[in-house]
Amino acid sequence: MALFQVIKFDGPAHILVWKYPKEDMNTGSRLVVGPSQEAVFVRGGQVCDVLGPGSYVLDTGNLPVLSGLVKLPFGKKSPFTAELFFVNKLDILDIKWGTSRPIQLRDPVYNVAAPLRAFGQYGVAVADSRLFLERLANAPRLYAAGNLAEYLRGIVGSRFAEELSSCLMGKKISFLEANAHLTEIAEGVAAAVRPLLAEYGVRLVNFCVASINVPEGDPSVRRLREVLDRRHEMDALQFNYEKSRSFDVLEEAARNLSGGSEAVGTGMGAALGAAMGALARETLQGQTLGQKPGFCSACGAALAPDAAFCVKCGKAVDIRCPRCGAAAQPGSRFCGKCGCSLT
Repeated sequence: MALFQVIKFDGPAHILVWKYPKEDMNTGSRLVVGPSQEAVFVRGGQVCDVLGPGSYVLDTGNLPVLSGLVKLPFGKKSPFTAELFFVNKLDILDIKWGTSRPIQLRDPVYNVAAPLRAFGQYGVAVADSRLFLERLANAPRLYAAGNLAEYLRGIVGSRFAEELSSCLMGKKISFLEANAHLTEIAEGVAAAVRPLLAEYGVRLVNFCVASINVPEGDPSVRRLREVLDRRHEMDALQFNYEKSRSFDVLEEAARNLSGGSEAVGTGMGAALGAAMGALARETLQGQTLGQKPGFCSACGAALAPDAAFCVKCGKAVDIRCPRCGAAAQPGSRFCGKCGCSLT
């Protein structure tokens, strides 16, 4: 009794294409195509047929494509010659990617150029076995996910650089804040890469950007960090000074209220309430009336609390009424708009 071949592929999941090592096969053999696989017959460089998951007896009766491949009859076993490829259509979700070299970008907020690196991973699957074999994997006996990742490295890297630049420049996002927009950037890259992969019969399952790294040792980045740290320190000092001056005003109003007549006390009570309201608004909104206290409006130099002129540039210090915010001339003792004491 003749023994017939059983042809199947039970290789690892990361193998996308496996070529059956023999090209001489016989009718009557059994072909087993596993789940998430397709079997592709190729003759003379042309795809003859594609079979989905299932078990098949290779016979011209149930596989008409074999009629053109079978040689002269040879008993119950008619030999034929063809290339047979098994294509794995499972989702491959762990393909790593990363920038092969730094991406030079100029920060749209701080106008500082710096090299950026990024990495992540993505998932793919073979969507069209015929197209995939014709465009990418028709030569080697094995074609693994690593081969596909190597081929796609340049495509993914270039599309990522374009999308990163477009997102940061278009929306005026500093590269120091790029990691807050990873999902948005990843979606843009996926939209650009997906149609390119479809041309090769590959479906993009997902795309993830894990991190965008700014090299802290880069001179430009280091200088930018120093400038931002100094600005934050100045903002903190300014805030403390403004609050201190506001509480001084309230304390003075309280002293006047305790020492005056009832009528005066009523007026001062209203003034105290207005001052407290102004302080609350400044505290909640982080805003001040007029020029920021403690710093010259012309050159930004620090000012002494009682200075009338800037010791660096000579400009007269801007004075604002603590009650209504109206501007006052240096030396004025009362506000010309609401009459509040400025001393």
